[in-house]
Amino acid sequence: MSRLSFRMLLLAAFMTVLTLAIGIGASFVITYLDIYDLTAEMPLAGWSELRAMLPDDPVIRARFQELFVRYSHTDIRPQDWFFIAITAAISTLLGGAVAFVFARRLSRPITAVADAAVKVAAGEQNVRIAPMVLAGEVAELVGSFNAMAASLDAYGRERSILTAGIAHEMRTPLTVLRGRLHGLIDGVIAMSDAEASTLLRHVDRLSRIVEELRTLAHAEVNALTLDRRMVDLTETAHLAAADLGPLTAEGDVTIAVAGAAPPLFCDPLRISQALTNLIYNAVKHAPPASQVLVSLEQSGAHVSIAVMDAGPGFAAEDHDRLFAPFWRANSPANAAKPGSGLGLSLALKIAQAHGGTITATNRKGTNGAIFTLWLPLHQAE
Repeated sequence: MSRLSFRMLLLAAFMTVLTLAIGIGASFVITYLDIYDLTAEMPLAGWSELRAMLPDDPVIRARFQELFVRYSHTDIRPQDWFFIAITAAISTLLGGAVAFVFARRLSRPITAVADAAVKVAAGEQNVRIAPMVLAGEVAELVGSFNAMAASLDAYGRERSILTAGIAHEMRTPLTVLRGRLHGLIDGVIAMSDAEASTLLRHVDRLSRIVEELRTLAHAEVNALTLDRRMVDLTETAHLAAADLGPLTAEGDVTIAVAGAAPPLFCDPLRISQALTNLIYNAVKHAPPASQVLVSLEQSGAHVSIAVMDAGPGFAAEDHDRLFAPFWRANSPANAAKPGSGLGLSLALKIAQAHGGTITATNRKGTNGAIFTLWLPLHQAE
């Protein structure tokens, strides 16, 4: 039985007890009035004779009955009907008042939820129900609605940010492609292998953004397809570091891989993608002539792959936004760094699809940040 049903049952029981109490009280009042009528109309000699009838004797009992019938007026008189009507009215009013108070207390938050739901359906995302003194399921209903409205509001803001980020990231290559294609058509730019390579590079960038968005969308609805098999994570880390070698050479940054991890049942392409994104993010923030360290180890029932850089780290207030799509720390240096802004978001979604996660901390005693990919060691095939 739910708590709301139990409370309604208690209300019904209370109303029954209240009605019985009023009825019993009314019967006592009627009995008192009957006795009052008996003693008021009976002469003193009759009252003395009544008191003498205490012994248990049939003759005395018959005489007592005769006197009682003669003077007590046991038949229902008009004033008795009036008293019964007053008693019923008082019982109804008191019971109705109690029921109204309880019903009002229960219906007010439910009505507030219904009105707020209509506003949310109309597009108002900042609707919240004011705090009330509530308990039980009704309090849970109000709390759940406020949590849902807050989630919808946050989702709306994230969607706006995501849309703006998509437009920002795609605008630059599209603008370049449009300008250079117009130049080719007008004859201002000569067609050459170098020009074709430039155009192809921007097309590849657009394709990469679209593919990352598609992967992120599938991960959001738990529809990311995983081709699981036994994977050597140590080898995967070394291959990811080698693939990013040309990028690190430009900034004189080196990538070192240390430690080892046992084989894991996972999707090798997805894990490689997540690890590459973490290393690429570390390389972007690493200062010149520094090292990005990739450390693998087994920690209990998990495998951890930590990616450490020697960059500036991140502000404490930015921790909860590190994995938001297209989010960048508000600094000129970060604004100038390359990338689609989806790398960390994709890495986290891939880790979650494997039952793991990614944590981010600043390095203690030195500059830099640590992004650690955690994957459960034992997973069902």
